[in-house]
Amino acid sequence: MVDYGNGVEVLPGPRGAGGVDRATGPSHRRVRVFLVTLVLALAAGLAWDFLRPPLYRASATLLTVAPPELDQPSAEADVQHVAIQRQRLLSRKVLEAVSRALPENGSGEPPVDADRLRAMLQVLPVPDTNLVELRADGTEPLFLSAVVNAWIDAYLSVRAEEVAALEAGTSRVLRERYQALGRKIEEKRAVLERFRERHSILSTARDENQVLARLKGLNDSLNAANEERVKARARLDAIEAAIARGETLVPEEDKRSYAEMVKRAQELREQVAELQRRYTDEYIERSPALKVIPEKLARLEQKLRRYREESRAHLLATARQEHAAAVQTVAELEAQLESLKREASEFTARFSEYEAMQEDLANLEALYRELEDRLVKVEISNRKKYPQVQVVEWAYPPAAPVWPHYWRDAAIVAGVSVVLALLMVWLVEFLRPAAPPVQPALGVTLYPANPALGQGEPERAALGQRPQALPARAVVELAPGEIRQLVEHGDPIARQLVGLLLSGLSVQEILQLEAGDIDPETGEVEVRGRSARKVRLPPAIRSWYLGEEGAWLAWKAQEGFDEGELEARLQLAAREAGIPEIERVDSEALRNSYLLHLVRQGVRLTDLERVAGAMPARQLLELGAHAPGGPSRPVSEVDTVYPLFA
Repeated sequence: MVDYGNGVEVLPGPRGAGGVDRATGPSHRRVRVFLVTLVLALAAGLAWDFLRPPLYRASATLLTVAPPELDQPSAEADVQHVAIQRQRLLSRKVLEAVSRALPENGSGEPPVDADRLRAMLQVLPVPDTNLVELRADGTEPLFLSAVVNAWIDAYLSVRAEEVAALEAGTSRVLRERYQALGRKIEEKRAVLERFRERHSILSTARDENQVLARLKGLNDSLNAANEERVKARARLDAIEAAIARGETLVPEEDKRSYAEMVKRAQELREQVAELQRRYTDEYIERSPALKVIPEKLARLEQKLRRYREESRAHLLATARQEHAAAVQTVAELEAQLESLKREASEFTARFSEYEAMQEDLANLEALYRELEDRLVKVEISNRKKYPQVQVVEWAYPPAAPVWPHYWRDAAIVAGVSVVLALLMVWLVEFLRPAAPPVQPALGVTLYPANPALGQGEPERAALGQRPQALPARAVVELAPGEIRQLVEHGDPIARQLVGLLLSGLSVQEILQLEAGDIDPETGEVEVRGRSARKVRLPPAIRSWYLGEEGAWLAWKAQEGFDEGELEARLQLAAREAGIPEIERVDSEALRNSYLLHLVRQGVRLTDLERVAGAMPARQLLELGAHAPGGPSRPVSEVDTVYPLFA
């Protein structure tokens, strides 16, 4: 007996036991099915492939526009024109002409009619050009090239007839329109000339006519007079204002003489001042030579006052006269303009009508010249000399068929035959009836397999052992030296957080603390919430919260202090202390360090909730993996102060 470990026991069969050779039977059957299916599929497929008649194609290329001159650029692609020529090439008129042009058979009838030609022929536009490709598909190569060339000849013939008919009809219509339009223009010119003479329109330029020229002159004169009136009014107002302020006003032509008198008076004043400084008034009165100087000054000043008064009066009178003259001029021009307005308005209406008639005549003359140009082009240009299409390449008998691709299709048939044979093998095996049960005489005994039992499982089942329900997980903690460095290098906020975490408080409980939750005398912290309890702070760290080192809950002064900020504070203190891998330093590691301190003293696991609050049973089991052997102790018999703060 041989056991393979999979629930199969192989026993040697008895000698001479009969049975079917199951190792070779199915294999031979599959090979036979595969080969038979493959041969039949290949035979049918290759017969279908090589018995198909070959299809040949003859083609020619046609340019559907007139070829440009040598010095002219090529015509741009006209998609609409190419589409129209495609329809004409396949029109029944062209196809019937092709059918008549082909050689007749023995019965006197053409070999193909228009309907069969439509099925044989194709017109394929060449993208972005004015070229089209003419194709004919069939089984006779020589006949196909003859059909395509006859097709081109028939199309050229029909196109030439259409061009000739179009030329004759276009020329006749254009000449009739040209003559009728010429008569219309002559009548329009006569009417325009009579209208001009009746309304005294001397020139086609509006401003050169007498009425409008006078109106324009009066408008210009009125504008100038209005400007002069405004200027005169401004001068008058300025003179009156200067007189009111007591300013000196002198005419422009008298300014030089007035300046000389002012200068002379200033010199005399200086002389009088010098005399009065050197002599007394009695001495000056007694001296004839000195006495005359003050008298000259008095006479000159009197003359200056009289001159200023006369100048003011003269300038004021002149300004008033100029202003009155300007006002009178404006009034007269406005009166003349008012009398001319009606005449100018009527002339303007007639002139506008005259311009409209001129514009109509100009439009007719432009249309007349356009018709004349078109008529000249139609009559002079010889369209028969320059055909509208050009055969780029005529059709030749094809040398090889374009369809079918015998060898490519043969390869496809071979591939499909192989796939079909494989599918047939699978189908035969799928539809084959199930094999009978294996007899014990064959030497094989099957046992039910137990997937739940792997290597070594039967032994454990026999011993009554069970696998653990929950795998143990390592509890992260910090070394005492690392905690000491954290306390020494941390700021007041970090030290307070470390002290509370090493006293059993969780992060959520720390963030919920308020100012009244500590007793300053006993150092007890009242923890509220689901695990309400009182925690006594060690005397060694009470000064961190109530002394000079810091205020209770120092982090309350900061805005937005949450769990993330708390963790960042601890890692910042770890960086300052030089602790490697600062990501290990967090609230969970510090709290676990305190809980493991209690567990290693053998504390009862359920009593941990009295110190650290409610915890999941899974977490208690993880912590219990670090407990020493022997019975547990109540929390009252262990030291609840972390050694660093003892």
